[in-house]
Amino acid sequence: MKKLCIILIALLLFAALPAHAEDEAYLKEQESWNHVVTVLGKTYLVFAQNSPEWADLRINNNPEDPMYAALFACKHFAFANAAVNVVPYELLPDILEIMRFPVRIDRVTVTHLYTRSSQYRFEIKENCDYLRYFPLILISYAAGNNDHWVENPTNAFYADEIPEHYGIRQEFTWDVSEGLDALKAGALVMTNFYGYREPDAQVYGHSIVLVACDEEYAYMLDSNFYEEFPQPAGYYVEMVELGVQRIRLEDIPKINVGRMNILWPHEDFVNYTAERYQEIIDESNSLVGQ
Repeated sequence: MKKLCIILIALLLFAALPAHAEDEAYLKEQESWNHVVTVLGKTYLVFAQNSPEWADLRINNNPEDPMYAALFACKHFAFANAAVNVVPYELLPDILEIMRFPVRIDRVTVTHLYTRSSQYRFEIKENCDYLRYFPLILISYAAGNNDHWVENPTNAFYADEIPEHYGIRQEFTWDVSEGLDALKAGALVMTNFYGYREPDAQVYGHSIVLVACDEEYAYMLDSNFYEEFPQPAGYYVEMVELGVQRIRLEDIPKINVGRMNILWPHEDFVNYTAERYQEIIDESNSLVGQ
């Protein structure tokens, strides 16, 4: 009887939520694989694009050919993994200044057109939710919520503009040695692996963030939380833990590395700890229905 009463009370409370809070509550109740990792003594927040909380969210506006975050959003998640580890927590909402309208999401999509119903969308307003859903904010931007009226949901065409908007020093290079020197000096490097250089090899593009290197390995944040790195780059890349991979320095020339975006941490940036990240998630959960 007591258990039945508890269930009834919970149902009444849920029913009392405004429509937009239903999807907010649903999303925030889902399992999350995002966490803080430690690489060579420094901590980094890493997002998983295949995390259950958003893996099946649609990222484009075409109902006949839907694209899902887990399969098509590695560029956005890689950029998010770079940005949240160089941009101060307090500045994250500043991205709204270069967006056409506030970011609203629901249990179906992160875009502004192909949605369940506008009444169910909850608006991202507070810093805690800007951090928690920063990859989805980037997808919203790419899907058309930008002041350029550009719609390309699988392309991180904003990679040059957004760091500048946040006051992040950014450099570009195709030279791997320059990228590694930047890592040693404290920068993060976003880049792509395209597989073997041989012309008959399979090409598999994937975006990652290099965060550190020592005398033997370069370490990267990988938004695909799988036990093995996608082939063919996986022949050279090995997992340290979920969200962190490494590659021997001498093996980097064996795969096709794209342009390297070198991002230098903002002078006010403070690395996240597991405890601090959990506090932020708890604050986010407390906002349901507000």
